[in-house]
Amino acid sequence: MSTATTRGEAPFERFLPWNLPGLLFPRRAARKKARAARAEAELLLAANRDLFPADLSADLAAAAARLKAAPRRERTAADLAAAVAAENPVLERARAAAPKRVAPGLTALVETLVVAFGVAMPFRAYFLQPFKIPTGSMQPTLYGRHSEKADEPGFFDHAPLSWAKWLLTGRTWVDVVAHENGTLSRRYDRENDPGLFILSVAGETYKIPSDAFERGEIDPVRFGTGPIAADNPLAAHLAAQARRVRKGERLWSGYVVSGDQVFVNRLLWNLRPPKRDEIVVFATGGRAVCTAPAAVAADAAGPVRATRIPFFGLSLYAVDTPIPGLPPAEHYIKRLVGLPGETISIEHPRLLVNGKPAEGSFGIDREAAMGPSESGPAYAGYHNVHDDGMPPTDPRLPPPYLGAASDSVALGDEYLPMGDNTKNSFDGRYWGPVPRRQMLGPACCVYWPLSVRWGRVR
Repeated sequence: MSTATTRGEAPFERFLPWNLPGLLFPRRAARKKARAARAEAELLLAANRDLFPADLSADLAAAAARLKAAPRRERTAADLAAAVAAENPVLERARAAAPKRVAPGLTALVETLVVAFGVAMPFRAYFLQPFKIPTGSMQPTLYGRHSEKADEPGFFDHAPLSWAKWLLTGRTWVDVVAHENGTLSRRYDRENDPGLFILSVAGETYKIPSDAFERGEIDPVRFGTGPIAADNPLAAHLAAQARRVRKGERLWSGYVVSGDQVFVNRLLWNLRPPKRDEIVVFATGGRAVCTAPAAVAADAAGPVRATRIPFFGLSLYAVDTPIPGLPPAEHYIKRLVGLPGETISIEHPRLLVNGKPAEGSFGIDREAAMGPSESGPAYAGYHNVHDDGMPPTDPRLPPPYLGAASDSVALGDEYLPMGDNTKNSFDGRYWGPVPRRQMLGPACCVYWPLSVRWGRVR
């Protein structure tokens, strides 16, 4: 037997902090080594049983059994260590006979990731699915990416403390300074950059949360005319030249706060139907696999997106039929206000169900009362699309479902969602109800970042 001293056996290293448990609790350390040896024996046997000679497989199985019984049989740490050492010859024979693995550490990491992914995906699909609030359509109940103006950073806004602050609160200090002389203009692109305005100076772009413009914090105070529905997929407003800026001039400074991230309960609606007042996530379109997308397109009310899927020579297509006016293959989050078989209308500030005010629901009552919130401005009440102070409707969209107080939506086997920020939400008032098959589940909690909204969603 070799008497060479390994790196871990150097005398001075015995007293390093990570080796102290073995010195203070020798039997516990010996049991740990016995379990590790047993696990290695069982893994070698399971992975190579068909490759090993019969006698080696039998010896390895017997060694694993003895290692399993050793912690109960041996009384002292020295006896247990001797029992483990007695099995080393069998393990060495098995290691030598096993096929050599290329980059075993990397292979083990990949195997672990594959198993973790295989466990996480079904859990995500059937139990809890994470969802990030992209825009301000649910404010002040839930926030998308937003901003808070400030002139100077705080103590925790410098690296490395800034990373810890972001991990807890989602807040990042941003100082937007022009890098060149040029003309300042801006645009808003909901599809590619939800919740952001994009400034342009001399061909270079700078991104700032759109609520900074709504508060008039960019000089000049206003670009364009009037507000924009936060999640309108067609809202892409270009501004004319505004003013000249100089290199080094500050355009805006403050904190950019990440949008709330929630868990969606994918299981609950398998046990009961959706309820009014729940904050729900739904798909903007229905998906199916077919051989003739043209037939699906003929029956759809809006544009259809078809993607070809090669399958053993067959021409299969994944078809997405979005709700007219909504982008395909996306998810929205709103409050559920209308249930199947009901007729919904709005008489500001109240929501009417079958001609009567909706009552007895915490969130809807709070919105209709136009009361304060814990994390922002007061609720604005329910508005029709053409009420005073509402964003102008886009001529490229179909007429709204709830344009005036005289309008109503009659629901079949469908649900009607609306945002809590009804003066800045592109919701069911514009594009109508959502079929049951596209409803995913209710939001159950805000898990990040830490704020007054952390925890339960209401």
